[in-house]
Order: sequence, then structure tokens, then C-alpha cells
Amino acid sequence: MRARSSMKAAVREFWLQPAAPDALALLRIVVATIALVQLTQLWPHLLELYGNSGFVQWVVLEASTKSWVPSVAKLALVLHEYGVRASTTVYLVFGVYGLAVVGLLVGWRTRLCALVAWLTHALTSNSGYLSLYGVDTMLHILFVYLWAFPSNGRWSLDARAGRVAPTPMLWRIGMRTLQLHLCLIYLNTGLGKVVGEQWWNGEAIWRAVMQPQFSAFDFSWLAQAPWLPLVAGWGVLLVELGYAVAIWFRPLRQPWLLATAALHLGIAACMKLWLFSLTMIVFNAAAFAWREGRIAEEETAPEPGPGTLAPDAVGT
Repeated sequence: MRARSSMKAAVREFWLQPAAPDALALLRIVVATIALVQLTQLWPHLLELYGNSGFVQWVVLEASTKSWVPSVAKLALVLHEYGVRASTTVYLVFGVYGLAVVGLLVGWRTRLCALVAWLTHALTSNSGYLSLYGVDTMLHILFVYLWAFPSNGRWSLDARAGRVAPTPMLWRIGMRTLQLHLCLIYLNTGLGKVVGEQWWNGEAIWRAVMQPQFSAFDFSWLAQAPWLPLVAGWGVLLVELGYAVAIWFRPLRQPWLLATAALHLGIAACMKLWLFSLTMIVFNAAAFAWREGRIAEEETAPEPGPGTLAPDAVGT
């Protein structure tokens, strides 16, 4: 009985111990900033990437997806009945998406903006999935978190307008969910790599840095130093496979976070995947590097009851 009670207490403390809203607020701001940067890069090329007469026509995309999956093409068919051109629909979807992301950035009606951002991002992802990569997947996941958990507790217009109710236990649940999801991500990618030979003999590193569309530098000199991609491959396996365990031990947490950040910075520098790498670094920072912290007194102190003096009214 005592062991069971101790386990219940530990689980309750793990999930429900009050936390500060800072980590989720940080995640909201940086995710919105990354999404806006990506949108500004995509905007001049929207019709080529997502339009009906782009690199891949809608008829091809729709033939390769299930009929019930929402997309820009399906929305365009509906709006066509009202005289809206297909190209206008593309700009309309991305325009609404951009406004929702701006709302997320400043924290105005935050959860509504997160939901709209997720829905419009789903439309664009289903219509341009042939050009998607890791940052699109992670943004889509993080929009769900920003909708499901209150991320407007700090640095938001909602907080300034008094639309934020202190929910310290929900902030903790949000943080724990982020943490466990990160562990699953790295464990899954690590297990996927360890079963093949390419990450053990360095071939995976060689192939990654030698792809012309990704390579930022000439790495052909690695052929003269085959031990370098070999060691790099082992390092990736160590970081990813060990993440789900090491990150929970405080003496190992900071070194592992630094190693994980170095891994993503290496991907960014060598393969030009800066937005994806920054997204993963911020995901890690919000989940583990940002102080878990005690919540502020005004968020934990009980409301003064009748006949009870407020804390600041008590003399010293």
C-alpha cells in the first residue's frame, strides 16, 4: 500500500505540480516567428508550389490522395461556384494562415488563432506535400499543442486584456506532453537508424552531405577521411537513442541538450535546413531547457476570502 501511495504521489507530482507559463509562451512566439519566416519565403512562389498550374497539377495531387482529405483544390472547387478563381483561393488560404500566425505571435485570441493556423496549414500541406519536409511536419504538430494548451499566459495581448485564467496544472501537463513527445520523436528516429548499416559505417552521413540540393559546402574531401562520417554517424545514434533516458537525469540534461542542439546546428549548416533545425532547437528549449520554475505568487496565492486581508495589506 505504501509503495502504491508513493507511486501515485510521484505520478501526480510529475503531471500536476504547478508550473509557470513561460515555456509554452516561448514556444508560441518562436513557432509563430518561424512560420512567418517560412511564409515570406514561400509567398512569391505560391502558385508554382500550390497552384493548379504549378509544378504538380491538382489533378495529379488529388489522384494520389484520399477523397476525404481536405485540400486547397477541394476548397477551390467550392469557391469556384461563387466566381472565385483558383489562384485567388491559394492566396486566400495562405493569407488567412498568415493572419492566424500573426495572432499567435502577439497572443491575440491565441487558441482560436492556433486552431485556424492548424486548419489552414492542413489545407496547404495536403496540397503541396511533395515539397514538404521536416519543418512543415513539426509546425503542424506544434500548432496542435498551441491550441490544446494555454500558451498565452505570458507576453500576449490576451494576458494584457485579462483574458488569461491562471492554469498552473494545465501548464505543467502541456510541458510534460511536450517532453514525452520529444522523447518519442528521438527514440523513433534513433531506432529507425540503428537497424540499418548506413549509420554504422558512415554512409548515411556521406550521402546526406553530398546531395547537391542540400549540400552547403564541398564535402568530397571526406573520402580521404572516412573515419569522420563514421564517428559522426555513431554520434547521431548516441544522441538520439540516449535522449529518452538521459534527458530525465539532471546531471546529463544540459550536456544532452547541448549535444542535441549541436546535432541540429550541424544539419542546418551542412544541409541548409535552418528552419527545421531552429524549430527542433526551440522545441527542446521550451520542453527542457527553459526553467520549469515555480509559478509566481500571484498565480498560486489563494483569493482572499471574506474578512481576510490580502498579502500586501499585512504589515511587517
